Amino acid sequence: MAEQILWTADKLSMTIGRQTLYEDAACSVREGERIALIGRNGTGKSTLLKIIAGLEMPSHDSVFTRRRGLRTAMLPQICELDPNRTIRENVSDGLAWFRELRKQYESVPIHSAEYEELDRTIREYDAWNLDKKLDSILAKTGLSARADRRVANLSGGEKRLTAFARAVISEPDLLLLDEPTNHLDVDTIEWIESYMAGCRESCLFVTHDRYFLDRIATRILELSHGKIYSYEGSYADYLAEKEAREYREDVFEQKRQHFLRSEIEWVRRSPKARLRRNLGRLRHYEEISAIAAPERDDDMELVIPPPPRLGNKVVTLENVSIAFNDRPVIKDFSFDFEAGTRIGLIGPNGVGKTTLVNLIAGLLKPDKGTIKIADNVLFNRIDQQRMLLDPERTVQEDIGEGREFVFFGSEKITIWTYLKRFLFEDERIRTQIKHLSGGEKARLALAKVLKTGGNFLLLDEPTNDLDLSSLRLLEDALASFGGCVLAVSHDRYFLNRICTGILAFEENGFIRYTPGDYDYAMEKRKARQTAVPAEPPSPAKISEAAKTVKEKTKTKLSYREQQELDGMEDTILRTEKRISEIETLFCTPDFFTKHGAESTILQQELETAKAECERLYARWQELEELKTLLAAGKAFDPEKKSSAHN
Repeated sequence: MAEQILWTADKLSMTIGRQTLYEDAACSVREGERIALIGRNGTGKSTLLKIIAGLEMPSHDSVFTRRRGLRTAMLPQICELDPNRTIRENVSDGLAWFRELRKQYESVPIHSAEYEELDRTIREYDAWNLDKKLDSILAKTGLSARADRRVANLSGGEKRLTAFARAVISEPDLLLLDEPTNHLDVDTIEWIESYMAGCRESCLFVTHDRYFLDRIATRILELSHGKIYSYEGSYADYLAEKEAREYREDVFEQKRQHFLRSEIEWVRRSPKARLRRNLGRLRHYEEISAIAAPERDDDMELVIPPPPRLGNKVVTLENVSIAFNDRPVIKDFSFDFEAGTRIGLIGPNGVGKTTLVNLIAGLLKPDKGTIKIADNVLFNRIDQQRMLLDPERTVQEDIGEGREFVFFGSEKITIWTYLKRFLFEDERIRTQIKHLSGGEKARLALAKVLKTGGNFLLLDEPTNDLDLSSLRLLEDALASFGGCVLAVSHDRYFLNRICTGILAFEENGFIRYTPGDYDYAMEKRKARQTAVPAEPPSPAKISEAAKTVKEKTKTKLSYREQQELDGMEDTILRTEKRISEIETLFCTPDFFTKHGAESTILQQELETAKAECERLYARWQELEELKTLLAAGKAFDPEKKSSAHN
């Protein structure tokens, strides 16, 4: 049976100021679909969600229909929570429809058809057990332990998760999500992915997270120049089909221009064009000439000025520790930032990522340890809340800071020319920053940071609110940047494209470094988690060993065995260091340019070193177990030991 239409629009039109969002556009949402809504910043994605939710109305000429009784729930881009109430109370607001059902049920006659329908609906949604529903969603989202905290005291990620829980607990027919992954850590995003993949609700969502998009979407709607284009399949399918569509449009435009060139002289000069028998040809020419050429989006000219040269030492952290309210946030962290490295900083919300950035920037002082910054280091920073932007200033005032020109590297250009590189039109350049969209603020923050150059970029959630094309440009610019980059991000695709190493927060303030991109770091973490730790010998094992004693016994390690054990740790550390050096070398962008001829030899050395490291760990465990048995005062069978070693 064909899927039921939940919402459909035809001749959808809407204009805000001088900007046309939709012009005779058409789209629909079917039951069971998970639709991604994509487009450049300012094309009307959030507005379309509000129209479907009934919060805004398009022009009077628009025709749209909703399925009777359609229920929607929306997660807006800016969370609208009551800051004076708790998480539990805010999430509980999503149960309002179920409470209304029960109220109606109690007020209608028992033997009426309406009573039976309400009873069926209440049973279908298990609306008699609302406390159970509430506890369940709080547990699934990991909010149970914090359920009684006031929203005013929550982090941005916790507020986002609370708003998401409030939306999904209502079990709507159509779930509308505007940037659901913003400010959320990777573990929470992956949970939302699994939830969305298994939920029964239809969903229309806006996101910049390309992994989330590719794994969840069953169809994609693209907003572009007032039109809405539909593509079946995933994000990868969309990219291929969009390229094919634009190719067809370009071929048609070439044919149209060729026709117009061949006809234009005849139309202008030939008296025969006005004869009755040629009026049809003239009308055909006018119809073809009235067809508009396909519009294409302009891209930002996102170029980072060449950074001042860095030395061998850039920023060095030695045994840095900091705690808040007796809770260790960073503990005994040591790390050397080197020229050309691009480090991704990951971890759950609230774990201390921004604290580390503030320590490096000199905004915080560590409780213990030292941070050494080379004299030639010039920091540049984008913070998570875009606080470097003054909301009361216009775009021009904030970028110009009283000057008519900016120096972009060695290039001197006007403020207006510079801002047009970042897709700001004349009207928006005169606009106060507080009236810009989230995406425009993100672009403006980039423009302000890049204007001042620097050789060490500190980026706290730089991908939030950027559209997909701007993200690709940012990634390309960072990948070719010659200075240092430290980027806090939950965007897995972004981390995979730019990173040469990952710093990951773990328990009790410990930070682990892994060379390579995000996927490699997660692969190593998974290997550590699945590895079975060596268990110390139990009393039963020691007793069993004692029973197998032969006539000849020994009571301690031999001199050679003790020497081997004493040097084992240093040997393992040297081997692991060499493994890390080779892996880091493989991850450098210019590896094949500089070391292509050595790649086979290096790969063989890496495999040999890994095998040797495994052998050393096994031998270390064997010697420690042997030492423990002997320390227990029990005899030992050398023949058994010899056969085990061999």
